[in-house]
Amino acid sequence: MIKAQGISLMTLTDTHLSQEGMDEVGKFLRQEGLGGGGIAAKKEMHAEGTEYSARKRAGIYYVWDPTKISVAGIEEVYAGRVARVSIQVLDSGKEIEIYGVYMPVRENKAEKTEEIWEALTGKIAERGTRNFIINGDFNAGTEAWINKTGRIPKEEDIIYQGILEDTNLIASITEDYTFERAQTQIDNILIPVEIIHNLKEAHVTTGVREKDHRL
Repeated sequence: MIKAQGISLMTLTDTHLSQEGMDEVGKFLRQEGLGGGGIAAKKEMHAEGTEYSARKRAGIYYVWDPTKISVAGIEEVYAGRVARVSIQVLDSGKEIEIYGVYMPVRENKAEKTEEIWEALTGKIAERGTRNFIINGDFNAGTEAWINKTGRIPKEEDIIYQGILEDTNLIASITEDYTFERAQTQIDNILIPVEIIHNLKEAHVTTGVREKDHRL
């Protein structure tokens, strides 16, 4: 897909990949002439100290075309859930930071969601650049989407909208749903208002699996 559609970089979220799994994927990608790397999934705990499940959760993985971009490094911003990669577009020399995000599912985990957003916005402030995008699965909808679909906002939706307003970010996907089964718009690409003019178009395409996330 990356080669066929001329994609420079793809962000995959909730991979459930361990470090060993990422190493195997990276080996395969290199054989295909592609680059790959990310942050491993982690076991997470309930507030009372018991594990959610035996399976590792979350994980972020980037896949890129090394003939189009160079990658300076991948940083784990929040364990298993937020990653940052710095890239340079080879034909123009432009540099940009890409944050990959997988927020907790909306199941009364608002406190953890706030903690993750604090880590992400703190890293953005630390880096001191507005030349970035944030993409991934936010497990929340914008106020505009919630109103459009007549849904009742949950606490995670309210937190999400507050972050967009406080940090002057624009959700570039506005008209279509991104999660097939529930027809919700929980995946998005967030862009600082200062660089929105650089965005050509954001659109949603068919996903890999039926009734799952679209691309």
